[in-house]
Amino acid sequence: MSAFRGGGATWRPQPWQDGDGGGGEPLSDSDSEEEDFPDDSTTPLGNYITHGLKQLLDAQQLCDVTLLVEGKKFMCHRVLLAAVSPYFRAMFTSPLVESRLTEIRLEEVTPSVMETVIQFVYTGEAGLSLDTAEDLFVAANRLQVMPLQDLCSRFLFEHLSVENCLGMYSLARSHHDQLLLRASLRLVAQHFPRVARQNDFLLLDPGTLGSLLASDRLGVDSEAEVYDAARRWAEHQPRQRYAHMPALLRHLRPGLLAPEESLRLAQELGPGLADGPAGPLRPREGMFEKKIVCVDLKPREDESLRESDFTVDCFDPRTGKWEKLAALGSLLCPGCTAVGGRLFVAGGILRGGQVSAAVHEYDTVRDRWLPRPSLAVPRAMLGLLGPWTCARCAGAPGPACPSRCAPSPAPLRGRLYLLGGTTLEQNRAVVHSGVLIYHTLTRTWSRVGLDSGATCLAGAWPCGAGCAPWAGTCGDATKFLDGNYTQLEPLDATGRVLFFREGRGSGGAGRAPAVGVAARTGRGRGSDRAPSPVVFPGLPRRIAGGGVARWKRRIYVLGGENGARFYDSVYCWKPGWRSWVQRREKLPGGHRGVSQFGCTTLKFPKKHILSRLRLAQEGRSPDE
Repeated sequence: MSAFRGGGATWRPQPWQDGDGGGGEPLSDSDSEEEDFPDDSTTPLGNYITHGLKQLLDAQQLCDVTLLVEGKKFMCHRVLLAAVSPYFRAMFTSPLVESRLTEIRLEEVTPSVMETVIQFVYTGEAGLSLDTAEDLFVAANRLQVMPLQDLCSRFLFEHLSVENCLGMYSLARSHHDQLLLRASLRLVAQHFPRVARQNDFLLLDPGTLGSLLASDRLGVDSEAEVYDAARRWAEHQPRQRYAHMPALLRHLRPGLLAPEESLRLAQELGPGLADGPAGPLRPREGMFEKKIVCVDLKPREDESLRESDFTVDCFDPRTGKWEKLAALGSLLCPGCTAVGGRLFVAGGILRGGQVSAAVHEYDTVRDRWLPRPSLAVPRAMLGLLGPWTCARCAGAPGPACPSRCAPSPAPLRGRLYLLGGTTLEQNRAVVHSGVLIYHTLTRTWSRVGLDSGATCLAGAWPCGAGCAPWAGTCGDATKFLDGNYTQLEPLDATGRVLFFREGRGSGGAGRAPAVGVAARTGRGRGSDRAPSPVVFPGLPRRIAGGGVARWKRRIYVLGGENGARFYDSVYCWKPGWRSWVQRREKLPGGHRGVSQFGCTTLKFPKKHILSRLRLAQEGRSPDE
């Protein structure tokens, strides 16, 4: 029995009666409580709404507005168009006469594209192809259907190539799509000489071309390539475009031209254009070459360390050759990092056993070390991530990191990951397990546990959508033998490689990173597709305290130790390889190996650019 009050139903329970007394169906042995309850799965309300709206559209029921596109009519519902698109919301809610029209003509869109837009508005789905995605992207931008524009942007992003990157750059620039703009510009810049020979390059407007010619990221070996690209563009339509050449040539950097190149430009342009502004003496990306720099590659028992400075060694993976850089004052276990084309070395242990707070910057042009402001607190065995931020957060804002030595730091998307490390407790080094994560937005630390046990002397590198460290040495408390942080009781190393998949939560901390050994990483492009598998094989031998650096798409692990055994090997790996490959080259010096040294990748000006930079710093012209 139920009673209705004020339009609502009030339920009143009835006295319970069994099957015999109530005349109802008797209970059977097959009845169970579980059968009386529904399962946990329920259909979301949004699914009913989407399905119902699609049914109304298919049946053309309750439609109150017609969109007219090149003579074809599309009957729709105002409320849904206004809910999805600010463009239609403004149209239907304005006091102008258009808001009361039942038929609205849309220009600059085709019927096939409009049909796909409407299909997406009602179902959230859109069939995309390389032939339709660009037109659909433009229409979604014009009609302000932002979810569809984002979908098209991700699709175009996934299908970027050297052949279409120029067109995508122009598209993204005209529609202010930052994701597509950055990605396409990166490809255009990296392959500029090749892109400049494409027909699409001749169709660029002067403003877009000027933005490209001004970029520091152009992958050109010579500044003459930039001039040749501008000249080819102008000669395509000489009457209209020669007038733009003076403005375009202001983006040239004549100081980087070789003498014969300068002479050619003067002959072709004449004194009026060739003698224009000098421009910045700043090499472009293609004028650099990356090498791996190692600081402190001397064995600890080397007698020469008592008198001579440490040599700084540089390895070129392309040629397989080692070379010497300017020597640095003797120190053990420093931190080093490269920021752009600048190399910084901080802290370390001096010849007399004192811990240093000094910071030095390497001048790649003059091959010399320059003193920089010191650390607030002396540090050794640190992981340096920037010129003033180390793994123990010297000078960094936010709460202090638990005091650790020799952790493995790796920066990634606003987070700082520290694997393992040790703290000194009553003259014993307590080796820690797990990963500490510093969130730069909230300035807080969090911790993720690992099943690999306590870890120190590990290494790590950012990789795709996550961070890939190897676990270094594993063990419990370790006794310091001399109090100078230089000698530890031997621990067994491991060759295990882990992987931390980056969480994408909305808060400062986001989701906790997933941890695995054989990991899967996404393509790093915002795709909704299943992530492609990337397996990180274990190192071929147990290594701790080795140098780790990323060169192009390869990861390099140099030297290292395992207990009392030291290595002089060089291993490399890149995604797609099933195992690590040992290079034929060894660490320089002819010794039996070394560990716990500074290691990073640094950009060096190529030799022909380096000579011009040195002449400019000395105030001489290339002809002198």
